[in-house]
Amino acid sequence: MSAVTAIVLAGGKGSRLGGVDKALLEIGGRRTIDRVLHALGGIADEVVAVVNEDRLAGVEGIRRIEDPEPHAGVLPALHAALGEARNELCLMVACDMPFLRPALLAWLVEQTDAHDVVIPRVGDQLQPMHAVYRREPCREAIAASIARGQRRMIAFLDNVRVREVEEAEVRGFDPELLSFFNVNTPDDLERAQAIAAGA
Repeated sequence: MSAVTAIVLAGGKGSRLGGVDKALLEIGGRRTIDRVLHALGGIADEVVAVVNEDRLAGVEGIRRIEDPEPHAGVLPALHAALGEARNELCLMVACDMPFLRPALLAWLVEQTDAHDVVIPRVGDQLQPMHAVYRREPCREAIAASIARGQRRMIAFLDNVRVREVEEAEVRGFDPELLSFFNVNTPDDLERAQAIAAGA
């Protein structure tokens, strides 16, 4: 497998959970960030976390970079992280995804040979927070989109080579699609604890 930089987005405010740092929530006795890093461990040889303030300051195994435009959306954060990445292939996930599947992540990376972005589609929604990006072409396309005032996370995809991964392919690795579950609300946290207990 090619060398990979993992990008972990950790700049959210966690407002629906009372402003807590979602990366440090304990689910099944383990912090979410530790679950994420464990899933990435056999895939990425560096981990870059995009943070606000002093979040994740005590977490080992990551290189922290500041979100250049806090709370202005994910696209500027991705652009900044791509600029800091040491590797050409970058696998992006969010810090509040406790049930990532390493086999699925590794397979997504393997699909990049002729593509700049490999992105799953679940239902009718693309999943840009669980996707692989080729650094230089994506940086260039994102910069152009931001310059045009287009800041939707998928605004730049028309200008790069994209491989959409259909839901049926994803389910081959993750039948219940738990990879895409993230913890945003108290109900999500309760469900995550139940899933972790069942695992």
